[in-house]
Amino acid sequence: MSVINARLLPCLLTPLLLLVPFAPADAAVHRIVLDGAIDPLHAEYVVRGIDLAEREGSSLVLIVLNTPGGLVDSMETMVQRMLASRVPVAVFVSPPGGKAASAGFFLLVSADIAAMAPGTRTGAAHPILSIGGILPMPEPEKLPSGKPQEGAVDEALDGGGKPPDKPSALPSGARPPAEQSSVLMQKITNDVTAYLRAIAERRGRNAQTATLAVTESKSWTDKEALDANLIDLVATSDIELLSKLHNREVKLLDGTVRTLSVQDQPVTTIEMTFREKALSFLVNPNLAFLLLLVGALLIYVEVTHAGMILPGVIGGLCLLLAVTGFSFLPVTASGVLLILAAIGLFVAEVFVTSFGLLALLGAVALAIGGIMLVDVPEQEFGVDPILAIAAALAFGAITVFLGTIVLKALRRETTTGSEGMIGKEGTAVTLVEADGKVLLNGEYWNASADTPILPGTAVRCIAISGLKVKVTPVEPAQVQISG
Repeated sequence: MSVINARLLPCLLTPLLLLVPFAPADAAVHRIVLDGAIDPLHAEYVVRGIDLAEREGSSLVLIVLNTPGGLVDSMETMVQRMLASRVPVAVFVSPPGGKAASAGFFLLVSADIAAMAPGTRTGAAHPILSIGGILPMPEPEKLPSGKPQEGAVDEALDGGGKPPDKPSALPSGARPPAEQSSVLMQKITNDVTAYLRAIAERRGRNAQTATLAVTESKSWTDKEALDANLIDLVATSDIELLSKLHNREVKLLDGTVRTLSVQDQPVTTIEMTFREKALSFLVNPNLAFLLLLVGALLIYVEVTHAGMILPGVIGGLCLLLAVTGFSFLPVTASGVLLILAAIGLFVAEVFVTSFGLLALLGAVALAIGGIMLVDVPEQEFGVDPILAIAAALAFGAITVFLGTIVLKALRRETTTGSEGMIGKEGTAVTLVEADGKVLLNGEYWNASADTPILPGTAVRCIAISGLKVKVTPVEPAQVQISG
């Protein structure tokens, strides 16, 4: 009996084993594609990808990078997550012709493994401050030795080397505005340089050369970066890169040493979620600016043409989407105020006879406000000046046109209803005194008059009360003097 049970046991267990789900093998490599400007949505995408790779026990996180730069806060979020990753992170600048400029250079240097494809470049990470996103602040002038120039001091002295007689208007200890801006830029540059130097040293890369990307805006090709020990290797594709990384030892910042086994292993590409894609689409400053103008215009149409409903609903949605997009960008108060002032000037043009001057000023204010709206000097995060000017002119023309139509409609005389009878002319049918009959607008009306009006006299309506009109003769009555 025990022998029979031993033979039947596998047959009984086989159906049960089929019901047990098998866990899929963990992917050896998780791939993140970062193509475009660095913003909060891309930072969220990279952080989520590294978190997922850690949960699934991945051997490597491969970030394929092609970016012109982006926001410093978003870049620092990515760098912090990369440095704290328990999975080795490789940053690969690709495809050929791509770049890792500005903030992208920090991501490249921060990776456990930095690689570039042939024909790519990196660097140019100098910080730029601006006034309203369009006027770069000046750099402190330096001599070749690195010391500030003394030309400005020499010019302040007269021919004999004596200071001018005119006293300085600045209070004691105060710095001129130009010098203050130079000191501010120097502080920011020194901070960014130290940040980059610390990362490069921990990664075993040439920290002194890397800082030239900040201090001198230097850029390197893939070969130059490899020769300068800024990157680890050059590869033509993801497959070649993984082949070169096979059996390579990587030391993480916590001291853990990992041996990569990634050749011919499955690669899982982490896609952006629908939310990340939608919000990343809205973060485009040009699109957000157009949505803002279209939304404001549709709301204006709804206010001036009450009851249409659809323009108001669509306009509200456009404004909501525009505000959502701008919420991820550093918006300036000056840009917002200029846009509001422009709308006020367009409305004033309708009521004030300025022969188009207010409308022109409104278009100028709207264009400048759009350009200054995002306080980032990099072109990828600012509103295109050509788009801002064209949109401002179109918005101003449409607003003034619609406002003029509404104003003419408000000033037009009423031609319907009881109010439309005022000013109408007709004929007295009977003698009109305290009571009588008149024919107005093809209708018979009860009428009254301050002075008696004979039948057949032309009359004009001057007031109406209920169903009774008050009339007056169109022409004074002709008085005949008998001989």
